[in-house]
Amino acid sequence: MKNCTDCKHALWTRTAAGKLHPSGDGKCQYPWKMPELPVALYWISRPAPSGGPINRKHDNAEHCAYWSRVA
Repeated sequence: MKNCTDCKHALWTRTAAGKLHPSGDGKCQYPWKMPELPVALYWISRPAPSGGPINRKHDNAEHCAYWSRVA
């Protein structure tokens, strides 16, 4: 899906009243886990995913492999 509007991993910015913010901004909360490496390999520094910015008003350039409809 090229739009995160109905994705269960989307965390949308809200107003003080709890409504969706008019900016359409949000953050992807997909629970990505770093793969375990074999004992012979190591990470120079362990990267930490921090959730990418998303927007309800714009489509993504590519389809998201992790998009999942809200149940």
